[in-house]
This record gives sequence, C-alpha cells and structure tokens, in this order.
Amino acid sequence: MNSKSHAPEIDRRHLDMEWSRVRIMISLAEALRTGSTLDDSFSENFSATSELVAKNRERGVWGGLASVLDSACIENLLQIDLDILALALVPDAQPALGVRIQSLQPQVNTPYPSLGTLQELLMLDDGNEVSTLYDRLKATAPLVASGLIRVSGNGPYQVVRATSLVQMAVLGRVTELAPPPGANLELRRGCWDDLVLPATILRALEDFTAWLQWRDQILAWGGRPAGGPLALFSGTSGTGKSFAATVIAGELTKAGGEPWALYTLDLGRIMSKYVGETEENLNRLLDALDGRRAILQIDEADGLLGKRGEVSDARDRYANLEVSHMLSRFERHVGPVILTTNLRSNIDPAFLRRFQMVIDFPSPDAPAREALWSRLIPPLAPRDDSLDVEMLAAAARLSGGAIQNAAHYATVLAAKADQPIAPCHVARAVWAELGKENRQIRRTEIGALAQYIKE
Repeated sequence: MNSKSHAPEIDRRHLDMEWSRVRIMISLAEALRTGSTLDDSFSENFSATSELVAKNRERGVWGGLASVLDSACIENLLQIDLDILALALVPDAQPALGVRIQSLQPQVNTPYPSLGTLQELLMLDDGNEVSTLYDRLKATAPLVASGLIRVSGNGPYQVVRATSLVQMAVLGRVTELAPPPGANLELRRGCWDDLVLPATILRALEDFTAWLQWRDQILAWGGRPAGGPLALFSGTSGTGKSFAATVIAGELTKAGGEPWALYTLDLGRIMSKYVGETEENLNRLLDALDGRRAILQIDEADGLLGKRGEVSDARDRYANLEVSHMLSRFERHVGPVILTTNLRSNIDPAFLRRFQMVIDFPSPDAPAREALWSRLIPPLAPRDDSLDVEMLAAAARLSGGAIQNAAHYATVLAAKADQPIAPCHVARAVWAELGKENRQIRRTEIGALAQYIKE
C-alpha cells in the first residue's frame, strides 16, 4: 500500500495464463455434466496451457505474494496451494469466470468455489488427493494461517474465498467497490495547511501518516508485520479530530499517488441489543476493509469501547465480552483505524496500550482562534472595515468547530441583509453558538462583541 516500497513491480498479465487454465477446467466440468463433446484440440490445449502455467510459476509469476508472506512461508507452498489460490482469486480477477463457477454450484449462492467444486475442477479422484485438499485448507495451512484465503460454510458446501489482502498483493486492487457494511464514505479532504493546531500535534499527525507511508518498506527490511496502526484522537468537541482524519486521507493520496478512502463507522448499523450481533457486524466490517487503502474512523469511540465494569448479571458479562472482542479485533485488523473521543477517561485503559498513537487535541488559544476566524470567514465575501479578527478571537473562547458554525451563520446573516460581514452579524452568530449549551449566557462571555447585541 506504499508507493515508496522498493518491492519489484509485478507484470500481472503473466497471471492471465492461470486464468486461461481455470477457464479450460471450467469448460471440462461443464462438458462432463452436460454430456457435451469437446473439440479434438481440447486435450492438447489443456496440456500446453498447464505447461506454461508451470513454467510461469517457476519464474515467479506469484511474486506479488512476497509483500504479504515471508520467504519461508512461500517456500512451503505446494502446487495445489497455488491451484487453490488461483481458483479462489479467479472470480475477482475474471468476474465472468466467477459467474460460470456459480452455475456449477447452484446450491451455493456465491461465485467463489466450494470444496465440492474445487475437487471437481482440480480432478481430485482418490482419497489421498481429497485428504490433501482438506490439509491445505485447515486453519494451520499456509494460505489460511497467513490470511490469504478464508473458508466459510459447512461440509462440502464450505466456500473458499481470497481475502482483500491477497487481492491487493496479487491483483493490485480490491474488488469490493461498495462501502463496507456498517460504514459511510467520507468525501471531504483537507491538507496540512488547513489544520490550525500546535506544532507538536501536527508532527504527531505527520508521524501517523508516515507509519502508513513506510509500512511496506519496513516489512521489506525484515520488520514484523503489525496490525493497524490504531490512533486515538481525544479532545473537546470541535477541536479538529474528525477533520484531521480527512487531512491524513488526503495526504496519503497525494504522497502515494493512489487514492485512499476514508470510512466513518455508522454505530447504528453496528451496535445491536442481541447477544453476538455487534461482534458479528464488526467482524464483517473489518473483514471487508482488511488490506484496502482505507482508513476507518470511529467517532464517539467511548460509546463503543467503554470501560469494563463489575459483573453483577449476565448482561454485564456479555457487555464486557463485547468490549474484549472489539479490543482484540481492532488489534488484528490490517489497516489504519482512528478513534475519536471527547472523554478520554471513559475509554477502557486496556485499550490505550494497544494504540500506536494517542493524540490530545487542545482547545484553540487566542492566536489559533484568530487564524481560524481568518480562514473560515469566506475569503471572497465582502467585509466591513470594522471587522477585526483579532477582536473576534479575543471576544469568545470558541472551539474550531464553533467558529466554523459562527462564521457561516454570520455570512448568511450578512448575505440576507445585503451587507458586508460586520461585527453585528458575528455577534449574533456567536451568541447563537453559545446558546446551544442550554444555559444562561452572560454578555461578558462575548467580550467586545457584547455591544453589538440588541436587548
């Protein structure tokens, strides 16, 4: 996922021969089932294609696996492993062949091959060959243990599917185009100059971005594969935590030349009152995101990862199990996750040591508020000569998000009155922003702007 990695470029056209061989295998299975007669040249064509596949494998056509497997694991792969991997990948590499595989297994509603279809396509006849198929798909087998393929289902209808991790490594793309279940695509993007934060916080955000930019290079140096990275952004509301995630996604896209997606977790589609459903929903979401160039952002994370408490009944026990499951599942996820919270103290302490970075976003001081007012009042909007952003910054201690709301509201008021933006418009907008706190507001809280508030 890093353009700065020095791994050799793989010409993925060389894999076309693998897909051609699968096409021939499917044609043979279709003919045997329907009793159709194959062309006289079929056998010769199959043999010639199989020979080319064998030669390509010797030349390293599956070299893309080196980005996700160490050399020792690659050496342990058998020819049947590569056959299984080709069949598991072909619906993603050549979707039309996936449709044909599904037609061979109408009882399985998926284009990915079941165990029965694998046996048929690989022409495994005797008991030893079938046993080998099962051996190469058990939990400790290289393809499964390395997270390249996933087996699901029951009995002969168990389905073998390539994960997004191997899709990216071998095909150079992830084939799931829709947003993952339980997440929404965030389209906003920003850059470093858009953030008004202390230099130490900006450096920490740049370091988190570098963690992703240089991950492949560190693996090439022999570094140990790691999940995540996980980051916790904490701070009061409106300090820029969520916006910082959009900046990181934008900077990764610019640095790597490949687009990074930013998804925000939809808690309403993940959390469930039924036992086990929350964990199942979270697993489905993270499985879909594994290996993608994508960041998962979870706002109000204290609601999801709250502190575990004393167990007094079954409900407490299941709630604690939920939190524990999320703890381990985020740790295993192959991809960045950013969690934001207004109340860091509400996060279970067991989570904190698993975060690669914990960044506290401070409330803006007077110089930061001045910079925010300058940037957030539309630059082309007419301004009254009496509008002084230094005075606005000193008048009320607003967060960045509150300043954004007030600046927009003041612009609306000025446009409605067909006037330049003046202190009277800003004063009314700031007063409305403070009024959201559902308390009595004193005029002294808005400093010099108080003179512009009408009784």
